[in-house]
Amino acid sequence: MPELRKVRGKVNLTLDIIGTQGELHLIRSLFLKIPIETRGLFWKDPGLFRIENLDIPYTNSKAYKTYLRKPCSAYIFQSVPTGYGLGGSAADDALIASYTGVKPTSRDAYFLLDSSKLALVEGDQTNIKPLELPFPLELVVVFPPFLSETKELYLRWDANPVTTDYTEHALRALKEGDKDTFESCFGNVFEHYLDTTLRDLREHLASFGPFIMTGSGSAFFAPLAKVKKYPDLPFRIFLIERWSPK
Repeated sequence: MPELRKVRGKVNLTLDIIGTQGELHLIRSLFLKIPIETRGLFWKDPGLFRIENLDIPYTNSKAYKTYLRKPCSAYIFQSVPTGYGLGGSAADDALIASYTGVKPTSRDAYFLLDSSKLALVEGDQTNIKPLELPFPLELVVVFPPFLSETKELYLRWDANPVTTDYTEHALRALKEGDKDTFESCFGNVFEHYLDTTLRDLREHLASFGPFIMTGSGSAFFAPLAKVKKYPDLPFRIFLIERWSPK
């Protein structure tokens, strides 16, 4: 009988780049798992590898690289959307690793495999410190009709590094149990490196509320209480209501 497994996606409530290690970027970030899932069926005997609705050749996916380390049969029939900063490709990767027990290929997958739902993630993303959330979060995530490339944003940071400390400010507010201040501390270093399309999108969303990039993709999120009204079409909207990582 096949085994059903699932992995949740994530948003970066905060994201700071603190340096590099070779070609690897070291970060400091508050990761939050969200109720959007990747799901798949697994069998021990090798013979099947399939991811539905994959927009690249499966042999180029991080999940396939992880699969090759310990082949099985894997059918991923539902995925977290990729290109939006929600950990889509990492969730596919983490799902494979969760079954085979091998190390994942992607950095984000380490948090997605961890049991914590909210965590301080530092360095090469293998340093994960679970955090308690003393209050539930209500978030609005909006998906524009286009995607963004993670690699390009990191290259722009390499050319002109900017130091931010969103995570430190958010941690202080979290420790004090101050929800309003905590939500006001959300921020993403990549917003210093937006191309014209993403910059125009951010300016448009600012008229609806304090929207922040979810990660290195094109989706944005905001605390529900601080949203004046829902963004208009062509955006798709996902509500996360009273989501508590406890």
